[in-house]
Amino acid sequence: MALLHFLASNRKGLQVEVGVVHVDHMLRGEESAKEGKFVEAFCKGVGIPFYGGSVPVPAILKQTGGNIQTVCREGRYAFFDEVMRKYRYEFLATGHHAEDQLETVLMQVTKGSNPLGMPIKRRFTIGTLIRPFLCVDKAEIYQYAKELEVSFREDPSNQSDDYMRNRFRHYIVPYMVRENESVLKNIVPLTDELQEDEALLQQLAREQVELHVEFTQDGFPSMNVKTFQGMPTALQRRAIPLLLDYLYHKEYNALFYKSDLIRQLLEHLDSQEGNVSLDLPYGFLFIREYDKFTLRSKHAVQERQLPLLKGEKVYWDDYLWLYWEKITDVNSDLLLSAKEVTFFDLPEESFPLSARPRKEGDRILLQGMTQAKRLSRLFIDEKVSRTSRDQLPVVVTKQEEVCAVPSVRYGKKFTKQQTADSKYIFVVGNN
Repeated sequence: MALLHFLASNRKGLQVEVGVVHVDHMLRGEESAKEGKFVEAFCKGVGIPFYGGSVPVPAILKQTGGNIQTVCREGRYAFFDEVMRKYRYEFLATGHHAEDQLETVLMQVTKGSNPLGMPIKRRFTIGTLIRPFLCVDKAEIYQYAKELEVSFREDPSNQSDDYMRNRFRHYIVPYMVRENESVLKNIVPLTDELQEDEALLQQLAREQVELHVEFTQDGFPSMNVKTFQGMPTALQRRAIPLLLDYLYHKEYNALFYKSDLIRQLLEHLDSQEGNVSLDLPYGFLFIREYDKFTLRSKHAVQERQLPLLKGEKVYWDDYLWLYWEKITDVNSDLLLSAKEVTFFDLPEESFPLSARPRKEGDRILLQGMTQAKRLSRLFIDEKVSRTSRDQLPVVVTKQEEVCAVPSVRYGKKFTKQQTADSKYIFVVGNN
């Protein structure tokens, strides 16, 4: 509210148009709904557009599970993105302050991450996310609200010790402030300098990787071990994630790119004695043979075609399963663990369906298109990593017509919402 008041009061001087996006996570019933009305009323009073939305977090958690804070964050930022795109806003301003920055650094240290804190600005979808109050401590914000009579609401979950950030906020940060009153002011320039240093090291590591990386005939990254060992250790640590990006395209960054994985790979790259093969997540391998190491798929693309029988759960690999059935006969238990659910109708002569790896020349007819699109072009447009393309199932009809590529796109006969023409349901899940 202090940030909103500040921007609303200074929009003419700053020469900016201000809008407000508010998300109700639906965790506190009527209380959180009233908070949305409170913000909307303020916006109406100062003549600022208000964009309200909600994310059914309890329902999402019940259906798919997961971390409540992650679900909340992903839901609200998805709505932020939607509003920015629809109304062409260039900046997303959030109210993070210096105490938030100190808490973030402490959490990163605790989790074994690089303690860089939050950047004061970063790219966000079509624009830029900015944190104008990052150099201001919370006491100053409260003082601002008091002096200018800015009304606000406090989320009661901020008092709960169930969350790591709150535990740092309640117990660790106050102790640090008592030890040194300047700690909140000091953390901001400190993280700025660390982020600048990190940006330079990342650039140097990227230059080294691009200079020395080679690719196998099937497109997997490889590098000479001695060349890698000749890089400074600080660049080696940063080169590992860059090489993994060739496999995962940052799709699983939060899950895999941890310090323990990087240390493990660095240990194997510290020597050239013997050969080493190490399993990586989702069917990939690290292989060191003689003077080279390669990151590649564990299994070559196999010529296989799995029949997709109606009403049967079919496992494509160790991580993905497929299922389809008449809507009236669907196994509702499978929907609870579904990753994707779509609805479709196909003529009887299209059955049986089957799943196979992609083939050269495969095309798919998408919604709104009059001509089928090459899968090779589709994968490029959808930014599917090269190695993932060979692992994805391609769903085809009896006539070998591609009707779906689960996890990427579905054909013209498939819809996300059930329609009057929908006869069947198609479900994809993770093991």
